[in-house]
Amino acid sequence: MAERVAMNHIWEKIKSRYYTNLHLMVAHAIFIVAIFLLYRIRIYLHIQTIYPDIRLKGLWEYCSIGIHYDSMTIFFTLLFYLMLILLVGGAGKIRRILLSLTVIVFIFFVLFSIEFFRVYETTFQTNFAGRELFSGLGGVIDSAFAEFSIQFYLLFFILSFLSVLINFFFGRSPERRGSRHAPFADRTGPVSIFIKLFCPFLLLFFLTIGFTSGPEIDSAQFGHRYQKERSKKYLSMLHEFSMNPVYNLFVHNMPAASPPVPPQEPGNEPFAFGLDTDSIASPLRYARQDIIPRNKPYNIILYFFESTPYKYYNIKIRGRYVMETWHRLEKNSINFRKHYANYPLSANALISVFASVYDLNSKDLLIQKYPDIRLQTLPEILNAHGYRTCLIHTGGLAYAGQKKFLKNRKFDSILDYKQLITLKPYNQKVGWGVDDRAMINPGKEFIERDAGKPFLLVLMPVNPHHPYAIPDERFRITGEQPLTMDVRKGSWLNYLNSLHYADATLGMLVDELEKEGLMRNTLLFLFADHGEAFYQHRMNYNHPLYLYDENVHVPFLIYSRQIFGSPKYFEGITRHIDILPTILDILDLPRSPVQEGTPIFAAHREQLALLHTSWRQDFMGVVDGNWKYICRTNDRLEELYDLGKDPDEKNNLAPRHMDIVERYRAYVFKARIYKSEYYGRILKR
Repeated sequence: MAERVAMNHIWEKIKSRYYTNLHLMVAHAIFIVAIFLLYRIRIYLHIQTIYPDIRLKGLWEYCSIGIHYDSMTIFFTLLFYLMLILLVGGAGKIRRILLSLTVIVFIFFVLFSIEFFRVYETTFQTNFAGRELFSGLGGVIDSAFAEFSIQFYLLFFILSFLSVLINFFFGRSPERRGSRHAPFADRTGPVSIFIKLFCPFLLLFFLTIGFTSGPEIDSAQFGHRYQKERSKKYLSMLHEFSMNPVYNLFVHNMPAASPPVPPQEPGNEPFAFGLDTDSIASPLRYARQDIIPRNKPYNIILYFFESTPYKYYNIKIRGRYVMETWHRLEKNSINFRKHYANYPLSANALISVFASVYDLNSKDLLIQKYPDIRLQTLPEILNAHGYRTCLIHTGGLAYAGQKKFLKNRKFDSILDYKQLITLKPYNQKVGWGVDDRAMINPGKEFIERDAGKPFLLVLMPVNPHHPYAIPDERFRITGEQPLTMDVRKGSWLNYLNSLHYADATLGMLVDELEKEGLMRNTLLFLFADHGEAFYQHRMNYNHPLYLYDENVHVPFLIYSRQIFGSPKYFEGITRHIDILPTILDILDLPRSPVQEGTPIFAAHREQLALLHTSWRQDFMGVVDGNWKYICRTNDRLEELYDLGKDPDEKNNLAPRHMDIVERYRAYVFKARIYKSEYYGRILKR
């Protein structure tokens, strides 16, 4: 009996709060539905601008393909807000503040998702973000705000103000709102009955639509609009555009995967370290080249130039090379014009160069997940042979687990943002780190400290990393930019200015070392860690998303004025994994069998480059001679390009050359199995 009385009391209290807050609930429900409708309208307009060939018949058709995701999202969003209102129904000012803040966060995320679509040309998905982003959250936030348009701020202010008004006006008690009927339950007119039933009806309406509609895109409805060979790609794009960003926060949603069919099952053959990367397309052999005299204790400088693809190497503005220093150094270097980053991300470039290994098959970063992995790295090897070692990074090494990975790798000295920001005259923040010129003096001091011993100096500047900052106007090679400039064009020009600044920093460093005689008996290995994309292909902005040449084809040279009196060129394919074996070969030091690269100057077959990215979706690829093959592994959406005839990768030849596609598909899945077995053995050591 007592329990029944208690339950009745609770029920009456819930009803009382429900009736008391009905105006507030209805206002919130309408506001939330309107926000989602705004999202769809803005995205539809972006699609019409960016993808006119997607051939949607109108806003209604676009909304219809996303109705499942939207209805489920609206249902749970409304349910959350209604429960929140009931829970804090009698809290007065606290209720209004809490509800206002919650709605403002919701508004921010929806508007952020609109901006995300504008920038990345697809719906926000959680697989865009990984643990490494949270280790560099400050830089990520700076980068995000650098991309936001004026419309974002304007809409955010207007909608936030409206949400506060709703909570202020409808969140007051009925008496203070001027209502003569305090308990809403006493009102029986048709309007009152409609308001009472509005929220339950709305919840039931969206729940019903959610369960009766499906997330699949009707291929019969859309497939005939596109050429047969492109239909699969367009349907996949439509699926991405239909997704709801709030839904994606809680449900991992990707296009349906068909399981890959590898050429063999793991374990059918004995495992041996060393993936075969001999060219499939070319029988060419390279003889041993002693262009750099071997078996000398050269000093080694590794310079990880940031975010620069080879295709920007020759850009000129008003007759000046943007990368003036690179072109100057080219004259006293051996240059590699077909060099590839195996994975277009700094953290993976680090492990590829330091240890000559590939990345993991998963989205996990090797150095972040396994910082103490038993792989012998370049600083450890050279330290054991009497080298002094130092690493200088103008950003924060906490990002992506770099600090944990590096701390036990036998560096005598490691400097990053925390130390460099205190050193004058370049102690100012630029982009994700300190002014890159701050590494010049510490680098010189390290070289001079013990001149009798050879050294390894690793330099890792931050720029031109997004958001493409420069320290002052001297580096603005593009000239002044009008405030009304298109955001995309402005981003590209900002990048060129930042690239010019990074190149000038490199020049200052080399000039300073040459002037002081510190480059004698020194080899400078200068390479970009990965590329940077600016919409050369759809949805391809920034660097880690795809495997096109703007993402992975990067400049690389070895500089020495003493050795190279004129420019030399190596025309074969080289990879980041080749840098460590090449250094060991030059120094005549033994290499480990677990290293995957090939010494560039040793006798060897023409190589192919194995490529991978898993930042958002999982892609594997191969560059072999002029052939470039890319496969999205979850559904085997495949691309094939002839880089000799089509260097911009615009004409997908996959449907016309299925024999070549099948050959490279078999290779990449075999390589995928190899990588799994490789790390299965390495991690047991």
